[in-house]
Amino acid sequence: PEDGAKGVSAFFIPGDSPGIQRTHFDDVGSAIIGRGSVFFDDVKVPLSHRLGDEGAGFTQVMQGFDYSRALIGLQCCGAAQASLDEAWAYAKEREAFGRPIGQFQGVSFPLAEGESQIAAVRQLCYHALALRDAGLPHTSEAAMCKWMGPRNAFDVIHQCLLTFGHYGWSKDLPHQQRMRDVMGLEIGDGTAQIMKLVIARGRIGRAAVQYL
Repeated sequence: PEDGAKGVSAFFIPGDSPGIQRTHFDDVGSAIIGRGSVFFDDVKVPLSHRLGDEGAGFTQVMQGFDYSRALIGLQCCGAAQASLDEAWAYAKEREAFGRPIGQFQGVSFPLAEGESQIAAVRQLCYHALALRDAGLPHTSEAAMCKWMGPRNAFDVIHQCLLTFGHYGWSKDLPHQQRMRDVMGLEIGDGTAQIMKLVIARGRIGRAAVQYL
């Protein structure tokens, strides 16, 4: 314990090892992926199953986070863009007061705002991944993707749902499912609060986490 993060090593453990138990969570979203917990009760792990060097486990996981957080941002952008495309199409064909509802600024402006937000997050994700490809630091940028992606996607999909009126609240349309899917991504791989802490630490160092 006194070694802190440098005292963490990664190991490969076969799923059929004695002492392993699994549980499945009945989540409200991302059902196609699935999620659960793994419990280890006196599981014997030989040293030969260690992955990488001793004490390198924490760094390995953190490097994986820097990659997956940018991808999560893009995943959220994809869900939001699908809802935006459908909402724009609906706004052109649905009529009220003798004309398409897309001609009303109360309908088109929120969608235009959502289009801009998702485009900005998408470019941020591409930037983070470009830094990674170039072998440059990208921890803060990945955290920005993970914070802004789910938050903006949820708001945009919500607005798209409202564009469809009462029909948007029906399970016949996918917006409600997409909202639930991206909501879960606000939690996985680090909450918004953790992402902000990572960003702050990248700018002012450990002073951002003095309370730990």
